[in-house]
Amino acid sequence: MRGLESMKILMQNRILIVFGLIVVFGIFIRYFIGENSFLWALYGVLDTASAVALASLAFLGYMEYSKSENKIKIYFKVDDQEPIDTKLSILRKNFSRSEVFGLLGMIQKDAKGRFDISYSRDKTMLDALHAVQRGDTDSFVIPISNEELMQFDMH
Repeated sequence: MRGLESMKILMQNRILIVFGLIVVFGIFIRYFIGENSFLWALYGVLDTASAVALASLAFLGYMEYSKSENKIKIYFKVDDQEPIDTKLSILRKNFSRSEVFGLLGMIQKDAKGRFDISYSRDKTMLDALHAVQRGDTDSFVIPISNEELMQFDMH
């Protein structure tokens, strides 16, 4: 049982362990082999390359994070008319079917019942949701009929 716990601790901290081993290896090369050795030069090159790689990864991570903070506007589209702004928006990182329908429930006229939109049962809606989540688009357009639009207070 104790061996299993030790293995679990090692697996949880494996990145720190690898980092520690690299540092110890560098110290060993510096003090026991010398600064004029090939290994010390190689260690320096790898150090620089890894710093550049980590900086690039940090930049990519920041770009992904900033994209998740984008507000996604929700529109209704009746036939061939211009999209109607619902004045609702959701952060991309929170964008889901339940969030969209929760917000639409806030603008429905009849607070006792549940609105009914045929698009909610269409597979293309899931494709549109996924497109927003992937960052392919910054708006979510819901095709809707005039009768379905009457369920909502658009003022």
